[in-house]
Amino acid sequence: MNKPELTADVIVLGAGPGGMAAVAAAAGAGASVIAVEARAHIGGNAVWSTGYLSFVDSTMQREQGIADSKELFVSDARRVFEQAGERYGLVWQEPLVRLWASESAETHRILVERGVRFSRFIPRPGLHSVDRMAATVDTWDFQRAFQPDFELPAVTTLLRTTAHRLLHDGGKVSGVIVTDADAGVGERVLHARNGVILATGGYQANPALRRRYQPAYLAEGPYLGVETSRGDGHLLGQAIGGDLINMGYLAPLVIVSSSLVEDAIAVNAAGRRFHDECGPYDERVEALLAQPDRRAHYVVDATVAAEKQALLEQMPRPARRADTREELAAVIGCPPQALVDTIARWNAMLREDGADDEFGRVVMPPGRRAIETPPFSAVEMLVGVNFSGGGFRVTEQMQVLDIFGDPIGGLYAAGDCVGALGPLADLGGMHICGGLTFGRLAGHSAANAEHATERRAAVFGSYMPDRIGDRMPIVDLGGAR
Repeated sequence: MNKPELTADVIVLGAGPGGMAAVAAAAGAGASVIAVEARAHIGGNAVWSTGYLSFVDSTMQREQGIADSKELFVSDARRVFEQAGERYGLVWQEPLVRLWASESAETHRILVERGVRFSRFIPRPGLHSVDRMAATVDTWDFQRAFQPDFELPAVTTLLRTTAHRLLHDGGKVSGVIVTDADAGVGERVLHARNGVILATGGYQANPALRRRYQPAYLAEGPYLGVETSRGDGHLLGQAIGGDLINMGYLAPLVIVSSSLVEDAIAVNAAGRRFHDECGPYDERVEALLAQPDRRAHYVVDATVAAEKQALLEQMPRPARRADTREELAAVIGCPPQALVDTIARWNAMLREDGADDEFGRVVMPPGRRAIETPPFSAVEMLVGVNFSGGGFRVTEQMQVLDIFGDPIGGLYAAGDCVGALGPLADLGGMHICGGLTFGRLAGHSAANAEHATERRAAVFGSYMPDRIGDRMPIVDLGGAR
C-alpha cells in the first residue's frame, strides 16, 4: 500500500553538505521542510572525506595573521580554471565564484558555532596564494553539527528514499515522486509549496553516466566515495530543461584520501620515492603514469594504519602488510635495501625538521611523525576519480537556469549539482565548503521564494538562439580571460 502524500514548503533532495546546509537554512527561515536522503544517515561524502575546507578571509586566517581577499581568491581560481580549460570544455561563472568567496567566511563562522573543529591549515603552494585550506579534526563533526536541524518539528526526514521524477506543473516545479526502501511501499508523492532543492551529490559513482562525458577506459576507473553519487539530481533537472555545464570535468587523480597521504610516502618498483605525494592532483597522476608498468605503492606504518583504517579500507585494492621493511619490499616486488634506505631518509628528514630536498613536498605528517612502527602496510596506487565537476547553471539565488538562461520556477541546486565550482577542485577544499555555502543560500532562497526576484542575469549567458529571433548570435558564456 502506498504511503500518504506529504506537503511542505521546501523539499531538499540529498543530505550531504549541500543538503544539510539547505535544510538548516530553510528551517531556520521558518519554512517546513521534507529532507530526502538515499542513504541510511545524513552526511554524504563529507563524513568519509579528508575534511579539508577552504575559506576566504575567515576568522581562522585573521587569527593567524593571514591576509586574504575575494580578489586574491578569484585570481587564484581563474588561473586554475584556465589551466583546466586546456584539457576540458569549461564554462567560467565568475559571479558564482565571487559569491562563494564572499560567503565562505560566514560558512566557517557557522560551522565553528555548531561545533565543527579545525586544527591547522594545509598549504597548497602554487594553487592558493595564501593558506586557506583548513583541516577538520573529525569529519563526523559535520553530521553532528546538522543532525539537530533534521530533528526539528518542521522537518520531515525520509532516509533510504530515492527521488526519480520531478513534478513540473505550469512552468514551476511543485514536487517530486520518490520511492523508499521499505518493502511494498511503492511510489510516494511529495509536494513543495515553494520549491525543490537538488543536492544529491555528483555523478562519479555512475559509470554509465560518466561514459557520456569520458572515454570508456576512464569512465570505468575506480571511485572513492559513497555509492549514491550517481547523478540523480543532474538527471532530474535535465529532464525538465536544466542547463548542465562542465560535465566533462572528471579529472583523473590517484585514488587516496588526502588525510592518508599526509602520513604516507609513495615508492615505485625500484623502492624509491618519485614525486611530491601531496602535490597537485594532475602532477600526481603524471608521475604515477610515468613509472614502469604504472606501478607504485603508498607505504605507512602500524600507527597510521590503525588510526586511518577506514580510509585504507576505502582504497580500490586492499592493503598488504609485513612485519619488517624488507618483508614489505618482497610483498610489493621492490629491492629490499632500496625500500629500507628510502624510509630511513624520509624519517631522518622528519626528525631533523628538515625540508624535502628531493621533491619539495611541504605537507608533512602531523607532528612530523615517522614511518617506524611495525607492521608496515603498502597499498597500490591507482588512477580513478574522486570528484565530478559538472552541474547546473544557477542564479546567485541558486535557482536552476534552463538552456535559454531563464530560471526554472521552484527549482534550486546546491553542492555538486551546481557546475560553477567543480573545475576548481585542484585548489583543494572547494567541494565540501562549496556545498555548505551554496546549500545555505539555496535553502534561504527556497524558504523565501515568494519574495525572491526571478532574474535572467546576462552574466550567466545562454548559448541557445532567442526563442523569437532564431538568427540571434551566440551569447558570450563569460569564459575566463
